[in-house]
Amino acid sequence: MIARTMSAAVAFLALSAGSFAAYAADAYAVSAKLSHQDKVFAEPSAVVRAGEAASMEVSGSNGYKLALTVRELAANKIEVVAAVDSAHGAISPTFVVAPGVPASIKVGEIGLVLTVNRSGG
Repeated sequence: MIARTMSAAVAFLALSAGSFAAYAADAYAVSAKLSHQDKVFAEPSAVVRAGEAASMEVSGSNGYKLALTVRELAANKIEVVAAVDSAHGAISPTFVVAPGVPASIKVGEIGLVLTVNRSGG
């Protein structure tokens, strides 16, 4: 069975508990695809607060830890500092993305695709 743990910075529970308004102004919905040899092995998503480190971890044969820090640079520029440590390898890219536009990187056999949207509003 896959065990999942998430840091307190990941706002899943806070948002679903009704405190969405408190986070909406500085929260981002991030969806990711992690791949190895061009085969997707995980598709995590989270809502994270601007400037706060967030991470999620899954154990098992396709286990991984994904850490993210997101911050607004300008109206259409969002910086995402990511770190992936998986059973298949590790990468630590920094992306500057437009909201809703997927960005991807592949290093060796490890790939990461991120899509970031402002949450709320």
